[in-house]
Amino acid sequence: ACLVSCWLVACCPRCHHIPHQQQSIMMSSRIYYAILCCIWMDGLATTDAFMASRQAAVPRITLEEFLAAPIRDKPIIIRDIVSPEDIESLADDLLSTLGKEQIQMQHKIKDDDGKTITEIYDLCLFESVEYMMDSEHDDSFFAFVEGLLPSSTTTKLHKQLTDIREAPYPQQEDWFDYFPENIRPSDAIILAGEGAVSTLHRDPFEWTGTSLCLEGVKIWRFIPTPATADGGVAKVDKELQSYRLDSIAWEQEENQQSVPLVLSAGWQSDMTLYDSIDEDFPTAFEWASMEEENNTVFRNEIISQGSDSSRLRPSSVASDALKSIDDTTPFVTATQFAGDLLLIPAHCWHQTYAPVPSIAVASQRCGISDGAKVVQHVIDLTKNDRIKVPDILQRREYKEEGIGKQVVTELLGFAIDSNTA
Repeated sequence: ACLVSCWLVACCPRCHHIPHQQQSIMMSSRIYYAILCCIWMDGLATTDAFMASRQAAVPRITLEEFLAAPIRDKPIIIRDIVSPEDIESLADDLLSTLGKEQIQMQHKIKDDDGKTITEIYDLCLFESVEYMMDSEHDDSFFAFVEGLLPSSTTTKLHKQLTDIREAPYPQQEDWFDYFPENIRPSDAIILAGEGAVSTLHRDPFEWTGTSLCLEGVKIWRFIPTPATADGGVAKVDKELQSYRLDSIAWEQEENQQSVPLVLSAGWQSDMTLYDSIDEDFPTAFEWASMEEENNTVFRNEIISQGSDSSRLRPSSVASDALKSIDDTTPFVTATQFAGDLLLIPAHCWHQTYAPVPSIAVASQRCGISDGAKVVQHVIDLTKNDRIKVPDILQRREYKEEGIGKQVVTELLGFAIDSNTA
C-alpha cells in the first residue's frame, strides 16, 4: 500500500480513523500531453503594466523526442518518463525505506502584516507527511532533505532513481561520479505541503539540475537569462539583489589544522515570485476533488492557474526586478506532475510553489555539455594567481566522452594546490 496519506481522506473528518500507512495522496498517475513548444497563453490580462498575467510555458516532450533533439540551454519537462505504476512504487519504496529517518521540516507562517516567521521541527520523514496535510498558503510546511540518498539501505532505490535521471543522457559520463564521495553532490528529497515555496535561487556548481516528481504537482517559475550582450546572468543576479551561499566545502589538513576549501556556492535572493494568492485560488482539497471528477479538466486548470501571475502574484519588489530584466517575458512556467522529469540548465534562476502536497527527488549531473561551466565555477572560487590553470581546464567546451575523470582529477588537484600555495 502507498505510504503517503491521501489528501481527500486526510481532509475528511470521518476518514481520520484510517491509518496513514493505508492512505494515499497519489494526486495523479497519468501524464498530461501538452504542446511541445513555448507558448503564450490566451486571454492576456495584466496586473502590472509590464507583466502578462499568463506566462510562457516550459515545453513538455517525451524522452524519445528529447533524445532526437536534445535541449540543453532551457528548462524542459520530459513527460511520462516513468509509468504510473512505477512512480507509485518508487514513492512507496522511498517512504517505507526512509520513513523512520529524522529530518528537519520548516513551518512558515505569514502574519497579517505580511511578515514571515519560520519554525523548525525535528521529526521523522514519515511524520512529516501528516504535517504536509495541514499546510496552506500562509501557513505552510516544507522540507529539503539531503544525506539520505544514497545510503546503505537505499542502494536499489537510488539506482532506480539514478537510471531515470540518466535516461536523457545515454552512454554519457556523469563527472560527479569522479568526485570523492565526501564532496560529491547528493540527491535531495523535497516534501512540500500546500502553499510551500522554495527560495528563489540558481544552483551551485552551475550544473544541470534535475527534479523527478513522485507525488502531487509542483509549479516552477524560471527567469530567462538575457543574452550576453544584454548583461547575461550577471544582470539577473544584480536585479534580484542576490547573495552567495557556500554549498560544498572540502576539509583539507594544513599545519595539523582542518581548513575548509570551498568548491561551490549558489546564488539566492530574498525576493519571491509567489507573494500572494487570489482568494478563490483552489485549495489542495478542491484540486483533489477536481481531479477525481475530471482529470483532464484538473490538469488543464492547474496549468492555466499556475502560470497566471494575477492568481499567484510576485512581490512588488520582485515584479520591479523582473521588469528590469525583461519586460516582455518576466518568467516561464513549468507544471510538473508525478512521473515528470524536469531538467534545469546552468544559470537558470527558479522558484517552486506547491498547489497540492508533493514529494520529489532533486539531483544534478555534469557532463561534456556543461562541464566547462562547472570547471570554471570551481576555478573562480579557488584560483590563486601563483598557480597556473592547467590547459585542459581552460577549454570553453568539451566534446569527447571519456575525458571526465582526467578533467576532475586536474580540477581537484588545482583547487588543492591553489589553497595551499
